[in-house]
Amino acid sequence: MLQVMEHTLLYLFGAIMFAGFLQTVSGFGYALAAVPLLMFIMNPKDAVMLVLITGALLKVVMIYRTRSVGNFRAILPLFLASLLGALPGAYVLKVIDDNLAKIFVSITLILVAIAMSCNYRIEIKRPRLASGIVGIASGFLGSTTSFSGPPVVLYMLNDNVTNKETIRANLTRFFILGNLVSIVFGYFFGTLHIETLTKYILVSIPALLIGFWLGDKLFTRMNAAAFRRLAIWLITLSGLATIVGSGLTYFKI
Repeated sequence: MLQVMEHTLLYLFGAIMFAGFLQTVSGFGYALAAVPLLMFIMNPKDAVMLVLITGALLKVVMIYRTRSVGNFRAILPLFLASLLGALPGAYVLKVIDDNLAKIFVSITLILVAIAMSCNYRIEIKRPRLASGIVGIASGFLGSTTSFSGPPVVLYMLNDNVTNKETIRANLTRFFILGNLVSIVFGYFFGTLHIETLTKYILVSIPALLIGFWLGDKLFTRMNAAAFRRLAIWLITLSGLATIVGSGLTYFKI
């Protein structure tokens, strides 16, 4: 039993380190990389909550590093709209069957990976309506899967903000607020099992820091675009494997 736990924690360390490395090298979402890998060793609800917590810790550091260019006011409308999606999302995470949750997370993951690989862009004609829809979608996805990023990233890339540092800084501020809200809702809905997650959080923090440190060191030496494409394929395959395994279990095939 002890040996199994050691292997689980070692796998967790590697998965979180990889996700942190991937985020740094390619700009790919931390949650999109971490959640499908973690679902192989824990139930999807614990995986989502662990990524929300460790992601929030990471974003505290990133907010400090981007303090000169970030602006909380710029993301306030999106954040307020996200609250409308976060509450029902937290409820769905509470009541959904674990295997169905895995299937839902994996399908969402694959759709996001396809959209990112195609560099899909849209033309925004009604910004206020668009920000409301994007905020609600982001809040719902954040609470159910921890994938709050794709709708907001897509929206901001089509906004008038052209400075990449400003976009990254404002995204970080939106995500930390969204993470904290989803964590609070998870606590009240009973999906935050802090007793179970404590040991995982303690292992994840150094793994995350090492992953980001390695990514930062190797960033200029790697072909980020090629690595990003490889990561998308790996994560898509991981999602497909999870769908097949969870589907067989759920339908008792």
